[in-house]
Amino acid sequence: MVDIWGSIIIPTTISGQRPPTLDDLSEYELLRMGVEVIVVRDRWGNANRARNIGIAASRGKVICVIDDDIKLSQEKLLKLMKNVLESNGLFYISLDPHVIIVRSTDIVKAGGYDERYKPVMGDDVELMNRLIQMGLRKIGITHDVLDLTHLSYPRDRSRRYLLNQKHLTWNYIRYGGIPLHKVIFRKNPLEVARRIKWLLEWIFYQRWKKRSIFAK
Repeated sequence: MVDIWGSIIIPTTISGQRPPTLDDLSEYELLRMGVEVIVVRDRWGNANRARNIGIAASRGKVICVIDDDIKLSQEKLLKLMKNVLESNGLFYISLDPHVIIVRSTDIVKAGGYDERYKPVMGDDVELMNRLIQMGLRKIGITHDVLDLTHLSYPRDRSRRYLLNQKHLTWNYIRYGGIPLHKVIFRKNPLEVARRIKWLLEWIFYQRWKKRSIFAK
């Protein structure tokens, strides 16, 4: 029986077929090396909940969460995962496409992914901020580090852009980094109105929702 030291988690909405990412990952070969692959079907319309469920079900000391529509080097991925296994106080992250490699104890202690954020990049920044606040050192993953290729991009980019800006506004409210007046005030009055709406939405509604399955 091989001891499991690593877990690769892939949330997906694809039904009845393998996510493209698995074309580059040999599940049997990885299992022989002590790394499990967990594919979680997103039945909630919230990839962050699917990610959290995968984390809760995992057995590895090192967690790697990746998107289902990317291609990457398995050899290079394992190298980064082993770096995290053998080191303390660091994590690797790519924001686009989403890849994070972190110790399981650290991501659970941080509370997992915030399920109030729909996955449109701002949720990555929010998790990254929490891990940094815990004292972990961030190491960015560039595309060449893992031979990353993003296979698909959504058509509704304008909607995703607005959601991303909303999530980043929530991040600035929660974690600082930019003074609030600089976050809110813009030259375009419509943009100012949007940001005030996002601010009020966070204060009076969103902040009170349950953050994740790991939240007490």
